[in-house]
Amino acid sequence: MLIENTLFGERNKVDIAIQRLKEFEPPEGYLLAFSGGKDSQVVYHLAKMAGVKFRAEAAPTPDPPELIRFRRKYYPGVIERKCNTFNNRQAKGRFIGRPKTIFNLIASRKTPPTRLLRYCCDELKENVGNVGDTVLLGVRWAESKGRSKRSMVSFWKGKVCISPIIDWTDEDVWEFLKTNNIPYCELYDQGFTRLGCVGCPLSSNQEKEFEMYPKYKENYVRAFDRMLENLDDKSKCDWETGEDVMRWWLGKNKERQLENQCSMFEE
Repeated sequence: MLIENTLFGERNKVDIAIQRLKEFEPPEGYLLAFSGGKDSQVVYHLAKMAGVKFRAEAAPTPDPPELIRFRRKYYPGVIERKCNTFNNRQAKGRFIGRPKTIFNLIASRKTPPTRLLRYCCDELKENVGNVGDTVLLGVRWAESKGRSKRSMVSFWKGKVCISPIIDWTDEDVWEFLKTNNIPYCELYDQGFTRLGCVGCPLSSNQEKEFEMYPKYKENYVRAFDRMLENLDDKSKCDWETGEDVMRWWLGKNKERQLENQCSMFEE
């Protein structure tokens, strides 16, 4: 519940989160890592309620089309960030270099992303902002054992990360959204519990996701084909086609499920 009765009196989680946002507000304002998922929505609206300065950016990850449409409809002011081959800054209003996507990353890295080789997260998602930025995250302890060890304030690649709803439960998140009549992505009503990259190697439901989004699977296969073309020594490779890589990828990533996995379906 958002309002709890404790031995020390009433505890209002909304007021506490707003106070956190005000307390850590930097002079230049926050950068909010915004996906359009329920947690980033809550942080977005709390920041509005707190009256703090912030800009919201969405990472160029392979999100479900329903989530992309939802984000563009209800949050048109969110910047759809483009990573590029040189840096992540803009020059005279335009991004420099060729935009990175998971598909051209696979071709250039010459290997598929895996549970242990998560270059996609590193280059597309976790490099949000620039050194010195103060980043708002929707990370919560209740999400996983791994995240239960996170602190409200952390440091990552020269940036300060603030998680104002770190102590919120799933029930708190839904109570906030529904109490304030905030629309949310339709996928949650279809059984999705977390919204993330389609085909994520940390997911235990890759095949189910590709059944829902066959175009994404086709794009991955084409990326694997280009990856094979770019290999320096093809004699050391057991794969002949992108389909071979896809079959290996799905089987390899189903071997075990890691803590903090990003499956979008209820287990």
